[in-house]
Amino acid sequence: MGYQRILVGGMTNAYLVYDEKKRGFLVDPGAEGDKILAIVEAAGVKVEAILLTHAHGDHISALNRVRDALGVKVYMHKEEMVIYESADHNFVAMLGGEVPDRAPDVLVEDGDTIELECGEIRVMHTPGHTPGSVCYFYEDLILSGDTLFQGSIGRTDFPLGDIHAMADSLRKLTNCDENAVVLSGHGFETTIDDEKRSNPFIRQLL
Repeated sequence: MGYQRILVGGMTNAYLVYDEKKRGFLVDPGAEGDKILAIVEAAGVKVEAILLTHAHGDHISALNRVRDALGVKVYMHKEEMVIYESADHNFVAMLGGEVPDRAPDVLVEDGDTIELECGEIRVMHTPGHTPGSVCYFYEDLILSGDTLFQGSIGRTDFPLGDIHAMADSLRKLTNCDENAVVLSGHGFETTIDDEKRSNPFIRQLL
């Protein structure tokens, strides 16, 4: 298993994740679609799906370009449609991005398993930053979007954010494998163990 962090828009992480046979998936194509596609091509990965951790503009503004080029299904939590479909909530236009031209293909729920050739991806609903924020679990990776960062957590002061839901979501994550590698929507990778020991937002929940 391997992965590449793709920095887009100067501040957001997209991810290309793949197995030993170079079959995989993309997470959060937030900007610079041509850059993402060039990295996919250079890596020789057969992308099977696009997964959205949530629908803020810095995570979906290159969705049209990437989806059209790859011809794969897009997965997102069903409760995130309220963000995805609202310019007032997703900030796509404010960020100068491209508004998605159609809905995601598959709306997932907590506990769902996405079955791909590269393996199974488990969905954990982690609301707080947005109503439909999720973390995706693949092998020893947790793709946490804007729920958990190295040393911090996602903001809850955006429209439809919920600090109480965020606290519950973070508690769920603290019960996960401490050695799991967390790939966040912004910043650098970490582990659940590191965050339990050093993240002030996590420590106050334990």
